[in-house]
Amino acid sequence: MTTSPESGKRGLIVRIDPNRCVANASCTVAAPGVYVLDDETGIAVLVDEDNAPLEAIFAGARACPTQAIIIEQYGRRVFPQILPPMWGDKPGTE
Repeated sequence: MTTSPESGKRGLIVRIDPNRCVANASCTVAAPGVYVLDDETGIAVLVDEDNAPLEAIFAGARACPTQAIIIEQYGRRVFPQILPPMWGDKPGTE
């Protein structure tokens, strides 16, 4: 999704990973009318990208139990965040 500068979503790209989407429909409950499930594939789809409120886009993404909805802005992932591992060797700890 690429939008105009005045919409407040400049540079925003929303992707739905079909390999992660399990048709749970939590996104459609959190953001009705913004996300729907495709009738044939069962995979979530973002509807009317240009007019979808930013808050609803993020609400649907946060509700996804498998984090299949990925939001990027200007080439950087903003949701879900990629966290470093909590185990293993940490730099500077010997």
